[in-house]
Amino acid sequence: MPRDLPSLNAVRIFESAARHLNFSRAADELSVTQGAVSRQIKVLEEQLGLPLFERAGPKLSLTSAGEYYQGKVSEALTLLRRGTAELRQTTASPRLTVSVLPTFATKLLVPRIGDFERRNPQVSLRLAASYKLIDFATELDIDVAIRLGRGNWPGVHATRLTASHVFPVCNPSVARKLRQPLDILRQRRLVDNSIYDEWGRWFKAVGANDEPGDTRQIDDDNMLLQAAIEGHGVMLARAIIAQDDLDAGRLVRPFDVSVLSSFQYYFVCLPERLEEPDMQAFYVWIRQALR
Repeated sequence: MPRDLPSLNAVRIFESAARHLNFSRAADELSVTQGAVSRQIKVLEEQLGLPLFERAGPKLSLTSAGEYYQGKVSEALTLLRRGTAELRQTTASPRLTVSVLPTFATKLLVPRIGDFERRNPQVSLRLAASYKLIDFATELDIDVAIRLGRGNWPGVHATRLTASHVFPVCNPSVARKLRQPLDILRQRRLVDNSIYDEWGRWFKAVGANDEPGDTRQIDDDNMLLQAAIEGHGVMLARAIIAQDDLDAGRLVRPFDVSVLSSFQYYFVCLPERLEEPDMQAFYVWIRQALR
């Protein structure tokens, strides 16, 4: 007599392998070996009596049965994850988990988290540092995310938190070499390639043209700030990130001109959760903090 349910461990491994269409990536995600993934998929196919994957050399694809089963398994696991998260919420003290960019957390949230908890003693705030976009359907432990972008992410509510401008900053010794904006072209620029076009917009604002020059790519704001503090070049910074270093004199603004950034910080959550009291409490507080 066939089993009502196949091996649940094999089902979990199948869901990961079907999502990635790659046994190696599934193994990395689940912290098992690739061989273990292959064995469990074979066990599941034998229990179901159907092939779930088609293999053509290194390329992996789902059979029609595999596509059907993936949809059902994903739906079931999402329901199970959500039920688990809801159960934990009912048995634990209220906690709001915020996925946040590391620099934003270090410069803005961590120094002010005590203020939030004093104003909202009913909510325990947990910060989870991450750069990646959040899939709220699978990452059910994340309640809200703070992300830098254009706010055009599908399926979520995204509200801009503040109007963020960018402007050049450097340490005082580098600043003494900059008498006019074009002098920046003779210095090394510290850049994050994802927002490099901001330099062209800034030079346009001062009536000059951007030109290729010496650059160093550093795709992390904390490292960019530290490199600028150490005198390794000039970077475009946001006031809400660089303000502490400007106030302390570790960085200076050689020119007063700033431009509105094409990339802004957004408060991101599922639309149906926006009106929850704890979510609203954090949203109202962070808007005030950023002012």
